[in-house]
Amino acid sequence: MKWKVMVTLGVLSAMLAFVVLASGSIPSWDQVVKLAKQEGEVTWYGYGTDFDKTYYTGLIKGFEAEYGIKSTYVNGSWFDTVQKLIAEKKAGKEVGNADLVFSWSVPFRNAWNAGVVWKYPVSYVVPNARNVIDVDMLEYTDMLPVHGAFLPFLWWQVGFLYNKKMVKNPPKSLDDLLAWCKAHPGKFTYSDPNKGGSGHTFLMTIIEWLYGYNTYYNQMGLPFNNDLAEPLWNSKSPKGYSLWGYLNELEKYMYQPGFYPAGNSAAISLFSKNVVWLEPQWMDTTAEWVKEGMVDPNTVAFYIPKPSFDAGGMDGLFIPWNAPHKYAAMLLENYLLSKEVQMKFITAQRAIFPVIKGVWNSAPQSSKSTSYWIPFKEVTKNLWFRSAEYMDRAMKDWTDEVVRK
Repeated sequence: MKWKVMVTLGVLSAMLAFVVLASGSIPSWDQVVKLAKQEGEVTWYGYGTDFDKTYYTGLIKGFEAEYGIKSTYVNGSWFDTVQKLIAEKKAGKEVGNADLVFSWSVPFRNAWNAGVVWKYPVSYVVPNARNVIDVDMLEYTDMLPVHGAFLPFLWWQVGFLYNKKMVKNPPKSLDDLLAWCKAHPGKFTYSDPNKGGSGHTFLMTIIEWLYGYNTYYNQMGLPFNNDLAEPLWNSKSPKGYSLWGYLNELEKYMYQPGFYPAGNSAAISLFSKNVVWLEPQWMDTTAEWVKEGMVDPNTVAFYIPKPSFDAGGMDGLFIPWNAPHKYAAMLLENYLLSKEVQMKFITAQRAIFPVIKGVWNSAPQSSKSTSYWIPFKEVTKNLWFRSAEYMDRAMKDWTDEVVRK
């Protein structure tokens, strides 16, 4: 994995966390479990579709059955949840009603900067966190520092979804994408990067492809430098295009040039109607649409174009500053990172990769053989991770440089 950002600082932070643990100011895990049961309840704020709501509600009820702790899942939006916490902080509400929050990198950064994250080295207390696929994920998410307070929970992945009935030879390389679109005008699309994660994942993939990972890493590592973005993306890459020049040229041959689907579901809706034959899309979104009977599984095929694809999102969990049941939240985090729960992403055919080592390899092959799974080895072969802050900037600039050009 191309994911070794500021490793020295990560190791130093880990050492400091364990010094704190050794000092006795943080309870042992057995004490955490005891205190969690004394608290007796936990409320988890998440986000997603109705399908996600049903799934996460099932997970938290499993936790309730195992530990006897009253458990509630609230499905909303990560933006609204963070804004709620910030409003409570401003109002001086020291006891809220959210114990655990499911989020991603940018809202976590916003929450941390607003002082609404519990500043506690959770990553070094929760036992199952030691089994994450890369220890650096306990210190960074999308190249943003998480201070040991954000635990990865699942791994979404975007790939190229194509109609295997209509497309016999999809562009195996990003070098071939433009030529393929010229040969099949109107049959490719990608979602508005500001309205669908598959869109901004594609945007970051194109940046990496055009300018190379070394340039990406050197200029898009920590700390964020806003002044580097505009010159880089307006410069001609070794491929012969600037970022905006390439995307504007690609647009000419896309479905309804100038139109970008308003989200992942809007994009896959075009696929389901056979309007487009190729698009960047989330595996889990595709799985959901297949299960709901909205996409013909006989048309679905997925792959990672060469040289690689953005790793998508390692979304995770944090405990708010005013959570009333912090120990129960830690126990729930540990449960959600257990091999048994992580395995359910596969056996329930949700097309979500686990973040715990060994889970994928030990999963039954029958659960991994559906058309919307990309083999784990193919995803991790040349894996690289995006920078959240540069992605945020790219999404904003895309509107000006592509939509409003």
